[in-house]
Amino acid sequence: MFELFLFINPLGLSCYQLEKRIRLLAAELQLEISVNYIPLVTMEAMKADMVKRNWNFNTSINLANYHNASVSAQSFYYAVQIAYGKKKARSFLFKLQESLSDGQRSYSPALAEELMESLNIKTKKISSTLKDACLKDVIAQDQQLARKFQITALPSIVVFDDQIDDSGLLLDGELSDDDLLQIFQNSADSCLEPLMQLTENAPLYYPVSHLHLL
Repeated sequence: MFELFLFINPLGLSCYQLEKRIRLLAAELQLEISVNYIPLVTMEAMKADMVKRNWNFNTSINLANYHNASVSAQSFYYAVQIAYGKKKARSFLFKLQESLSDGQRSYSPALAEELMESLNIKTKKISSTLKDACLKDVIAQDQQLARKFQITALPSIVVFDDQIDDSGLLLDGELSDDDLLQIFQNSADSCLEPLMQLTENAPLYYPVSHLHLL
């Protein structure tokens, strides 16, 4: 089984598209993949997403609004995770990104609450969780994980194969389908395995763009 740590911009269009491709690829190849979503809020990711959506980030108001929306979405995600578990939180975040993907709707707490209700998530329970002190602790833990894995771009994926010890790989930034296929297309003879043959003096890179051995 592959375990993925998916570091994303909670409102990012590229992040949503990558998540969707991973889901489709896992189904196509009939792979067992466990995905851990870790939404991060960074200035670089916000600006990149605004450019991708043809939004103007050259005003403090636009960037501040995007930042506030990102922090709100991130907080809702972790509140759902604490109250209902990771699976429900992933469903909420994916549904939120999907609703924003065509540019017809803008983020608002009301939209988030509407989507939560569609998933049978009680908004009163989430409102209470948002005030819980443990919310900041959970966010801080994931931010510490991002620093540990040296995440510098969003989206980024850290991949582990439970059949191979010490097989962590980092795929950072924009990824092609070929990048993902080289990782997942053969789970029986995992493409992570050749990395374990690297010597101490060998470069810690696999011949795939954006891919680094952890």
